[in-house]
Amino acid sequence: MSWNPTPGQDPNQPGSGQYGGYSSQSGGAYGSPPNNPYGPGPAYGQAQYGQQPYGTASALGPTSMGMEANTAAGLSYVLGWLTGLIFFLMEKQNRFVRFHAMQSLIWFGFLTVLSLVLGVLEMVPLIGLFAFCLLGLLLLVGFVSWVFLLITAFQGKYLKLPVIGDYAERYATTPPAGMGL
Repeated sequence: MSWNPTPGQDPNQPGSGQYGGYSSQSGGAYGSPPNNPYGPGPAYGQAQYGQQPYGTASALGPTSMGMEANTAAGLSYVLGWLTGLIFFLMEKQNRFVRFHAMQSLIWFGFLTVLSLVLGVLEMVPLIGLFAFCLLGLLLLVGFVSWVFLLITAFQGKYLKLPVIGDYAERYATTPPAGMGL
């Protein structure tokens, strides 16, 4: 004979009796607790903050170039602004790939122009050492951001850089010139 402190209820079910399970009305088994003042939370596995407006790369499927979206987005970072430009001009429909290509084009284009300016300033006698130090820091930031953006794009994540990501998002949603869309 087994002992059951609450007859008629299964202690392994959510929301059952004295064991403190959550009921489905209060946010689900993995949602928020019953006394949560902010209401029920998302179900298990659903993102609440930082949702991606374009979804994940696997949900977007193949691109107009016949590649998977995460592969094309990752390849748009491989050679910096050059591959960003290539993928932005070749991709016609996938906004995820177009966003990453435009972000690569803007970010690494900006770093290239800034490094050229600092390279010229290195020749000026008084500020040459300062420009040299800034150029070294810029190259380090460029390399770290390149690796980080490359990895996140290949993983199919939507990562928007603080200022540049807004511009990339704006230009990625407009169709290329001559498309008539």
